[in-house]
Amino acid sequence: MNTPASYNLVNWLTLVVVVATCGMAAAAEKPAAPAAAKTEVVVPKSVFVDNAEAGRDPFFPNSRRRLDSIVRTSPTNHVAPASAQFNLLSLKGISGTKSQPLALINSSTVTVGECAEIRCVGRQIVKIRCREIRDHSVLIELVGGGEMHELKLREGI
Repeated sequence: MNTPASYNLVNWLTLVVVVATCGMAAAAEKPAAPAAAKTEVVVPKSVFVDNAEAGRDPFFPNSRRRLDSIVRTSPTNHVAPASAQFNLLSLKGISGTKSQPLALINSSTVTVGECAEIRCVGRQIVKIRCREIRDHSVLIELVGGGEMHELKLREGI
């Protein structure tokens, strides 16, 4: 089954192997470059700019969240007027024992006589002192203001 076409293919493959082997041998014989000739490669740092006014979000191109302006408060504590501060607080529950009752205001637990910084919506912090914990309400005082207020549990709790 040896035909002239199969001899041609075998000769061609043999030639390719010989040339590849000679090329590798020639590359191995080249002397290494002197150490003084090496240069330091400086890789530039990437800089990413996220500008909401220019461009779109590449992952969510139809999103409008970058266009909507969100009022952000500074990381410092924002102080609202006293009446508004009481509106930010809500009594979530009362627990503990009769001798040591606990009140859950927003997401903070306080006991009688304890001062606490209560986190509210919009990064606002209200500083209070718990004066009294009753069966269905809590009497609190604004620290620094001295104004007293009663927080009541919702109906049915």
